[in-house]
Amino acid sequence: MERLADPSRRRFFRGRVKTKQELRLPWVINEAVFTSGCTQCQDCISSCESNIIVKDEDGFPKIDFSLGECTFCNKCIETCEQPLFSGSFTEENIINNSEKAWPVTLEISDKCLAKNNIYCQSCRDECETSVIKFNYLNSSIPQPSLDDVDCSQCGACISVCPQSAIAFKFDPTVK
Repeated sequence: MERLADPSRRRFFRGRVKTKQELRLPWVINEAVFTSGCTQCQDCISSCESNIIVKDEDGFPKIDFSLGECTFCNKCIETCEQPLFSGSFTEENIINNSEKAWPVTLEISDKCLAKNNIYCQSCRDECETSVIKFNYLNSSIPQPSLDDVDCSQCGACISVCPQSAIAFKFDPTVK
């Protein structure tokens, strides 16, 4: 597989000057380090046990949580021969949330069925860390609330949402 020499040139000629932020592999140093150092060998894609790593339009790997959740198996990191990652990747860090895998926060949009008075708690049922809770507020349908501090960022809630109302939003302070 041949690596695209300059993806920004391709974007320019396609009329896309500004690039869309993508969720890369967990614990990537930053987007610039990743796109300059990734050889697009696709080893991370083939090693992913959840099959959630796909190629973006420029051929770089990205995470697609609509396909499933990240198990934090570290196989994508272990197979990568490039120095693209920061921090430690122990199970204890993941469980204690001492270091987040991505610079994002979880958000539930207004497309959520519960927010539209239709009973649904599929995201809560998938969330192992109990970050998503449902409370009775002003209706007979419980409404979702988030405790993003304890979120492991596994993405399990994203793929099960029937309305695609749950997504990760990039933290604007992280480059």
